[in-house]
Amino acid sequence: MKHKTDPVTAVLRKPRKCPQCGGKVVHILYGEPSVEGFEMAERGEVALGGCIVWESMPDYQCLGCGQLFRKVHGPGLYMD
Repeated sequence: MKHKTDPVTAVLRKPRKCPQCGGKVVHILYGEPSVEGFEMAERGEVALGGCIVWESMPDYQCLGCGQLFRKVHGPGLYMD
């Protein structure tokens, strides 16, 4: 997963394309990836997010510019 200085963008659902650059937005896969997880990342189906996981981590990432997105439930209410 690319690290950015820009804040994570709150969204109600996964964007079809990145509002920043128009790139493909994919789910972020957290934890130790399996062989299948690595293959999915190489095909551009997911982004790898690392093994250390905590609350309020981003859910999606743009493969073009690295913009991160976190799914929220209503205005400012984060999903658990």
